Parts: sequence; C-alpha cells; structure tokens
Amino acid sequence: MNGFRWISGLFLVIGMLFAVQSAAAHRPSFGDQQELTEIENIDISNAFYRQLGSPSQVDAYVFDAQAGERLHAGINIPALTGLEEYQVSVALFGPGLPEAGHDVLPEVHPEDLGALVFSPAVSEDFFEPFTQTRYWGRQQIDMDLPETGTYYLLVWSSEGKSGKYVLDVGEAEVFGPADLLRFPVWWLQARLYFGQGPVLALAGMLLLITAVAVITLRGGFTRLGKPRSQNEI
Repeated sequence: MNGFRWISGLFLVIGMLFAVQSAAAHRPSFGDQQELTEIENIDISNAFYRQLGSPSQVDAYVFDAQAGERLHAGINIPALTGLEEYQVSVALFGPGLPEAGHDVLPEVHPEDLGALVFSPAVSEDFFEPFTQTRYWGRQQIDMDLPETGTYYLLVWSSEGKSGKYVLDVGEAEVFGPADLLRFPVWWLQARLYFGQGPVLALAGMLLLITAVAVITLRGGFTRLGKPRSQNEI
C-alpha cells in the first residue's frame, strides 16, 4: 500500500502541474538550432527555446499550410539580465506573399518567394506559471495564410547581436498522458535555459519530490486516523 500511495501522490502532484501548465501551455522544444526545424502542425502550440550565438546566424522553421489557415506565432525574450533591450527580426516567406526588399532580409533566405518582415516590437510580457519563468513580449503574428504551400519562418538579429529567444507557434493545447512524466524534465530544461546552475535546478526537482512525499505521508497519516470500513477489515 505504501508503494501505491507514493505513486498516487506522484501522479497527483504531476497532475496539478499539468493543470497549471495547461493554462498557458506550449509544448517546449529545447536544444541547438538545426539547419531547418520542421513544424508539423501550426495549430498545435509549440515553443522553441533557442539562442542566436553568432552575428550571421539565421534560424529557419518550415511548415506546410492550406490557404486560409490561421498562423499564430510570437517571439518572447527570456527575462534575463542583459537581454532587457534584446530584439530579433522575423520574416515569413511563402506563396502569395508580397515581394520584400533584400535590404531588410537576412543574407541567407529562401529565393523566389514573397515575404513579410516583422520588425522588432514590444508586446505584453508573459509569466509561465509551471516553470516560474518570465518573458518579455516581442513580435506577434496573427494572420490568415494566402495560399496553400510551404512557408518558412526566419529569425535573426539584424544588429548581429547574440542572445536568447523563444518562438511560440499555434494555440491548441494538446497533451497526452505520457507528457505527465515529461513535465519534470521540461521544468529542468527551462531552468537550465534561463541560466540557473545544475545544482539549483536539481534543488527545484528535489522540492517537487518533497511535495510528493509530503502529500503521500499526509495521506498515510489521514488514513491511520480514520476507522477502517467493513471492506478493509
């Protein structure tokens, strides 16, 4: 029974975190930027935690969409010392978009496609309750795509400055049972992304485990204090 209570406590805590996360949930993606990151479905919410490490770096994301499909995307800057004024440029390339001047585009970009450039801007700040992290809002994209085809989102620093950013795409919050077990890992990755040392990040994980233990023990003490039912005798 002790093992059962421990497992129940674990899923109770993770379930609570799941409920909090679902309030403003994006499925996170961490790691180094690849040459081209594929977005499988622009309707499902995803958050790409990335870092521009060199002046010429251009992060590219690709997705397929139907004419009239809604694109919701945004840039957020992690609230870290030194990034208060940090901004990135964003461009959407695809069929049916107007031609853009090469002077406002990064040196490396898709050819023979129209483009919309979203210059650095300031939007509403954002607090993520699950990881207890704060972000400064930047560009927001909310538009219907003009034609069916392949589109590209490019992110770069027009000033050639290195820094971190988070690209979120989509609004539909889709999580499965297996994601309950991924939440602690995502929490740890987010804390490390924010520059928190491994020791402090792991200390946070221990607090999570402690919460599980407290709930489990309280459940055990409560059970001891109750008279057993006929079925338990």
